[in-house]
Amino acid sequence: MKYCGGCRAGYDRVGLVACLKERLAGAIEWVAADSEDAEALLIVCGCKTACAEPGIVDCPVHRISAPEEAEQWMAKMRRRIPQARSGL
Repeated sequence: MKYCGGCRAGYDRVGLVACLKERLAGAIEWVAADSEDAEALLIVCGCKTACAEPGIVDCPVHRISAPEEAEQWMAKMRRRIPQARSGL
């Protein structure tokens, strides 16, 4: 996971990520963006400009730039990850 610089954040990105981590606990292992163990990269941007760049990564990149996009991303993860389907 990676954050943007937060120059024009229109919502609490850190709070949103805390909620994501809580709601997807046990289904996703959260690691740093530069971790060799990363299977995907989630970039959390504070506005629709979504200027944060992933850098060179060898995995799928997902972007969230608004709370409603976080809900959509969680729904996608629930469909893909069996552990995320139960108990959420």
